[in-house]
Amino acid sequence: MGAKAEINGIEHDIACGVTIADAVRSLGLAPDTFIFMKDGRPVPMDTTIADGFFIKAVKVASGG
Repeated sequence: MGAKAEINGIEHDIACGVTIADAVRSLGLAPDTFIFMKDGRPVPMDTTIADGFFIKAVKVASGG
């Protein structure tokens, strides 16, 4: 089945057994610029991805 992540409106296949942060880095993106959601709830970026996960990344806006 695998795992998927929606980042910036694009769905990506991601590896199981790695953290969300490592999966996002492997796509060339900075994980600390997102909040990650699973089943509508935020999850830490050090969560290990399991088969069947669907992660949605929400861009964090910051500044002054």
